[in-house]
Amino acid sequence: MTGSASTEIRGHPGDDPGPGFPGGRIALLGVLTIVAYGSWFYGFGVLIDEIEAELPGGLAPLTAGYAIAQVLTGVLGVVVGRMLDRSGARRPFAVGAAVGPALLVASTFVDDPWAFALLFGAGGGVVGSTAFYHLTQTVSARLAVGLEARAIARLTIWGAFASPILIPVTEVLRAAVGWRDTIRIGALAVAVVLAVAAVFVDPSGRTASSAPTANPLLAVRVALTEPRIRRLALSSLAGSFSMSVLVVLQVPMMVAGGLERSTAAGLAGARGLAQLLGRLPLGFVLRRWSARASLRAAKVAVGVGALLLAGTTSLTVAVLFVLVAGTGIGAVSPLEGIYAREVLPPQDLGTLMGALHLLLGFAAGLGPVVAGLTVDLTGRTSSGLVLAGIAAFVAAGLLRRDAGSSTRA
Repeated sequence: MTGSASTEIRGHPGDDPGPGFPGGRIALLGVLTIVAYGSWFYGFGVLIDEIEAELPGGLAPLTAGYAIAQVLTGVLGVVVGRMLDRSGARRPFAVGAAVGPALLVASTFVDDPWAFALLFGAGGGVVGSTAFYHLTQTVSARLAVGLEARAIARLTIWGAFASPILIPVTEVLRAAVGWRDTIRIGALAVAVVLAVAAVFVDPSGRTASSAPTANPLLAVRVALTEPRIRRLALSSLAGSFSMSVLVVLQVPMMVAGGLERSTAAGLAGARGLAQLLGRLPLGFVLRRWSARASLRAAKVAVGVGALLLAGTTSLTVAVLFVLVAGTGIGAVSPLEGIYAREVLPPQDLGTLMGALHLLLGFAAGLGPVVAGLTVDLTGRTSSGLVLAGIAAFVAAGLLRRDAGSSTRA
């Protein structure tokens, strides 16, 4: 697929956007990112201990519910991405508003842990497939033709506030009203913002500049003939595995290391805020290094952060983890979107970003399960984080430079 190799992101994050930049709609997508990721992706780690204490069956069904949500986000992401390529963002946002929050709310009315896992996983999957970055980055790039990198970077700056806002808020709500009402409140917020986005973000329908490939499976198959797209896919898979383990285990690991739960939750939120350290300097970074090289460095930082978290025995080490992992994870999201936009064909961007997110969902769902089994076998929470660190380093290694490529590494 030689044509995709020439596709270039225009508009570095630091460029002047000019009067035509859709800042208001990007901001709305940013608010959607905050409430969607906060509704279950980040909030689940805060609620999991209380849910386990109330529902029988131990940790296994709860981590399975999180895994189901991750996998469904990817599976449904292909369908939603195809919908986006064909008719624009209004329909995906409307479906997400109607279905996902209803399933999340339904999960709070059951007492069987596996019923909870199925309903929570299904609701999280619908919300994720219609509101996570694979969709909103594509919409942002198509709304800001000529300034795609700036649009993606600005979106992810908004997204950096998801965990610092929603993790502490989730903890406050949990302490005040319990885990069931906390999930209900988050689901309501998602429904409202998705409905508003369906009305205002994409009023004119389809935003792609050319018709998508008639057969979505053919689009995926052709894309995978290009080596750097294959390497991007594998790197994304390993990186997603690593980051999902880190997100789920960060609070339990800090508590096991001797920190108070409220302190651990606050630091987990600060780790999300530290993501801004990886996003605000992107204009400077991308003027000096390629998106690929920058993404590789970000994944190394994630690996180092995971190992720091594994060795957390004091507040000092925990703060160092917050800074290193926050910077790395913060940079991964925009850089992965920008690099994918460089190498994927624009007419099938929604479909292929959905397919890429399918791999991410599979890995993110598998990560906590494998880490949970590792922790159960070893009796040490740190063992799951060592595994996460290794996966992050593998992800970085896969992003090697192509032979004969530019020296701007």
